[in-house]
Amino acid sequence: MSEVNILIVEDDVTIARFVELELGHAGYQVRKAADGWAALEEIREQEPDLLILDVMLPVIDGLEVARRLRKESKGFPILMLTARADTQDVVSGFDAGADDYLRKPFEIPELLSRVRALLKRTEHERSAPSHSASGVEVDPNSRRALVGGEPIDLTAKEFDLLYYLITNSGRVISRDEILKAVWGGQHATDSNVIEVFVCHLRNKIGDKDNTTIQTIRGVGYFFAKG
Repeated sequence: MSEVNILIVEDDVTIARFVELELGHAGYQVRKAADGWAALEEIREQEPDLLILDVMLPVIDGLEVARRLRKESKGFPILMLTARADTQDVVSGFDAGADDYLRKPFEIPELLSRVRALLKRTEHERSAPSHSASGVEVDPNSRRALVGGEPIDLTAKEFDLLYYLITNSGRVISRDEILKAVWGGQHATDSNVIEVFVCHLRNKIGDKDNTTIQTIRGVGYFFAKG
């Protein structure tokens, strides 16, 4: 394994040390920070390949850390740790810039699985081509989206969802497919997180009449090729 640098931001010393040891055993290079401000300082010193970020942190909380990093166009994946499980809390994390989230308490095999998936996706995007449909273009290398040639502002998870919809345009995509591809299969089906993010995308791409992203009742969604 080539050296992969992971920064853990967690104020619980026991959890931080446990995760550090397990990630180190899996072959990753690991650094730690115990509060949001220290995390930002660590990242200025050396950007990680992946950030594991607790939500409830002293000084600056995890949501604000993620917002600041995305505002600075830091593109490395962020895995957010949270004890909160409500849909709105999940959406808030993704809106702040998280790529994925893991509920506490968690099992190490699940954490390692999420880490591998995020790193694999990042590596894949570096060589993936741009795609377009219905006047919307997505570039996975820069993680930018254009509508009619004009850039639009998307959170990390909004981009992931839009990219998946566009690369599968012209066919009906089931809700389960979307959950697996964009959210890694987690998040219970009673959560309406997909609906929330589809609504966000429709607003941002100007799909006022829902003809670009169509809801197929009882099945999933259809992104028109245009």
